[in-house]
Amino acid sequence: MDRDQLLGQMDVYLAAVADGAPAALNLASDFRYTENGASLDAGEGLWERAPRFEGIQRFADATTGQVVAMGVAFLDNQARPFAQRLRVEEGALTDAEAIISSDPKGHFADVEQLLKPDIIYSAVVPPHRRVDRDGLRDAADRYWEGLEQSDGLIPRFNYRCDKYDNGAKTTNTLRTLLSPDGKVHTCASALNDTRAARPRARERRYPVLDTELGVAGSFVVVDFHPIPDHPRPDAGSMYMLGLFKVVDGELRIVDEIREILPLGGSSGWADKGAPRLG
Repeated sequence: MDRDQLLGQMDVYLAAVADGAPAALNLASDFRYTENGASLDAGEGLWERAPRFEGIQRFADATTGQVVAMGVAFLDNQARPFAQRLRVEEGALTDAEAIISSDPKGHFADVEQLLKPDIIYSAVVPPHRRVDRDGLRDAADRYWEGLEQSDGLIPRFNYRCDKYDNGAKTTNTLRTLLSPDGKVHTCASALNDTRAARPRARERRYPVLDTELGVAGSFVVVDFHPIPDHPRPDAGSMYMLGLFKVVDGELRIVDEIREILPLGGSSGWADKGAPRLG
């Protein structure tokens, strides 16, 4: 399938979930579906809750046959940060991976902002400012490596870079001054400040690498270990979609849609193997 067909598959899939109608989809015999790392059958979980999806941004990769989306899922009229990955093989849907966050509002979450998608992701990067697929993957991987090493010098950040967590702008903003971090962050300092939690970025996957748009979509699980006498309650494993805009080989904007799992938790997809997942 080409990019437009994959994007259409995401639209059809979300409509089927909203209607609770898995029979409307062409599901492969080995179709696999997870929500927040838990394996479910088609028709279970979100399918049973008549969700409404808004603010959806989606990105596709014809090379991997995968498409990812981020936005908002309304469950019982409550807005929740949401991410979705699909994989299509020979016209049949083989994978569906959803993240539905339980953290919609706070110092590091603002779900309402996800209802207003940023046009920067859909802007075409001029050919002379693009990087190839390997360059996109490297830019995203260097970010996860910088997080794991708590070293903001490992990624290449554009001087205009900003980072968003579950919709909240968490760099170059006073909202983080009022948070348990008690400081204003840049994209680099946000990574430097994680050292005490000894982060480990594992299960790294890169299902979407779009050279024309300069977008890399990556799934990862990051372990944040407890910090003695620290007030932040988010020790655990952050399971997330990271979306990266890359221009001139530099990270221009970073979005993370994430849900916290118990420390050591898994996405449920690590056993499928990196080559298949992209």
